[in-house]
Amino acid sequence: MKFAWKKILPIGAAIIMVLLLIAWGWTGLGTASFVRTTLSGLTLGSLFFMVAAGLTLIFGLMDVLNFAHGAMFMLGAYMGWQFYTNPTFIFGISPLIFAFASGLMLLPLIKPALIRWEINSKLQQNLPRIAYALALLMIFFAFNQLDIMGLADTAMVAITTTTADNPLAELSAQEPLLRFWVRPALMLVSGALIAFATAKPGDKTEFAVAEKTTQKWIIVAALFVATVLLTAFREALPETVLLMNGNLRFFLAMIVAVLFGLVFGGIIEITLIRPLYQRATFIVLMTLGLSFVIREVVQVLWDPLAYQMVRPPFFAQPGKAETVLEWFRNGNSTLNIFGVTFPTYRLFIIALGLVMFIFITLLMTRTRLGMIIRAGVQDPEMVEALGINVRQVFTFVFALGIAMAALGGIGAAPFIPVQPLMGDQFQMQGFITVVLGGMGSYVGAFIGALTLGLARAFGDYFALKLSLSPAIAEASTVIIMIIVLLIRPSGLFGKKE
Repeated sequence: MKFAWKKILPIGAAIIMVLLLIAWGWTGLGTASFVRTTLSGLTLGSLFFMVAAGLTLIFGLMDVLNFAHGAMFMLGAYMGWQFYTNPTFIFGISPLIFAFASGLMLLPLIKPALIRWEINSKLQQNLPRIAYALALLMIFFAFNQLDIMGLADTAMVAITTTTADNPLAELSAQEPLLRFWVRPALMLVSGALIAFATAKPGDKTEFAVAEKTTQKWIIVAALFVATVLLTAFREALPETVLLMNGNLRFFLAMIVAVLFGLVFGGIIEITLIRPLYQRATFIVLMTLGLSFVIREVVQVLWDPLAYQMVRPPFFAQPGKAETVLEWFRNGNSTLNIFGVTFPTYRLFIIALGLVMFIFITLLMTRTRLGMIIRAGVQDPEMVEALGINVRQVFTFVFALGIAMAALGGIGAAPFIPVQPLMGDQFQMQGFITVVLGGMGSYVGAFIGALTLGLARAFGDYFALKLSLSPAIAEASTVIIMIIVLLIRPSGLFGKKE
């Protein structure tokens, strides 16, 4: 019973505090100001949670502090914006990414055989180095003379030539198909070489779980088939996508952002994170450097400019809907809520954050995968002994965290400008959210994100009303974190070590 009280005390205190704030705000601010400020706070809170959800998942389960998480949020926004505006860039480079992932996914298939090799220690040390060097050489030739800048420019061409009624824009000329086939082939070989090097052939200290390989071959085959199809139809697919309904195209943009996050996150974990698990400081430095590299690459491709993604038609039709049913029928840009005119896309952001929270909760508490993840965190050796590859589980967790950040990025793109620094702006709030809610607690991250969003919104309101400096409102989130940590050093839902 004592444990139960300790568990529900933070929730009860949070509910009582929220109810008191609602009562005070409703009577003191007036209905219109209170509703508008509250909805704005919930919008910000959802954006904070979209960043913090992946952070808390990765850190809480893998003990990896990912300082490149904001960059992944930004990449998701750019990928979704590029796909929605003109997907020529996406279809131009995706065959290379999928081919590389196909080769990389050979790791669990070849590792059991490679670690049984009988080779001398000198060759054992040099083989991975040679494989890495050859892989980098293959990647260089795969991207050599590829007009990446021309592909990236297609979205900017579309901005100046595209309208809602005429979504087709001038597509950049792509190289002949027969010549392009060489590039994904080289990326496939480079991925296989990195898998070979990561497997550490001949290293008897390595441990490989004996498991069924049918599912692994299915994944490799699916990635290979996707590579072939994307390569064969890379010129026809952009035009097909641009002729689609805007709402469907936006939905596909969200799926593309999630898939990009899964593939890119898996590649990052296998190639950069996995070799450094025993060196936490190195992971911090590596992810911090990775964030700088990603930001500079984005600025080279799309210039350090701010782009505004067009909202899908479902949230962009002129006029104000008086009811939710009218909004669903007409796709109005605003909705009447208790006499307040509020943008419907902001309501979508709130709903997206809620859906993300429900998904994580169901995944971690109601699925076998969630049980394996939690068991792998508590006792990885025992889980390995049961025939489950914990490293692959951690790869999936990291990839899922990145995919969630990418989904948050595309969800935020029609609301905030798409620019290289957008990830940095939200990553700090994501870290504050994770610390406030408790390290590793997704429930705490959700409550903390909503708390910070509401604090920021009401801080902005009072700063404007009382003619105070905007810096006071910006500091409100940090002040709340300090107060909570003074009372509960482990956070609202954190556990004492």
